[in-house]
Amino acid sequence: MTVRLVTETFFELTGYKINNSSQLKLFNILQDIKDDEKFMNIFRSYTINSRVLTAVIYYDLYEVENDDWWDNISYKFYETPNLWWVIALMNDVLNPFEELNIGDTIKVLRDPYLYNLYRDIERIAGL
Repeated sequence: MTVRLVTETFFELTGYKINNSSQLKLFNILQDIKDDEKFMNIFRSYTINSRVLTAVIYYDLYEVENDDWWDNISYKFYETPNLWWVIALMNDVLNPFEELNIGDTIKVLRDPYLYNLYRDIERIAGL
């Protein structure tokens, strides 16, 4: 399959702007040149803004311990296992079902910035 990049920004795709401080950005939309079909990986619709990933003010570092999974790390930081996907998103995880390696260092979005992430998702979903 040969593909080409169709769009790079949420605005190019929808005509709506996301706040410059948004912690989300839409994944690129690709097009199969042969079939002229547009697509994106629906399981990876969003990514964390690169500015958030590089500015240490937004995240804490956590060293993976024995028997850690995304959900119990989420519980340690957010007091709920349901936000495991935020941590996986922060670490560009492709398969959250793979075991974590003891001793690996991962990034965890600091609690005060969760609101911004929720707000951005709601704005996108409300279009």
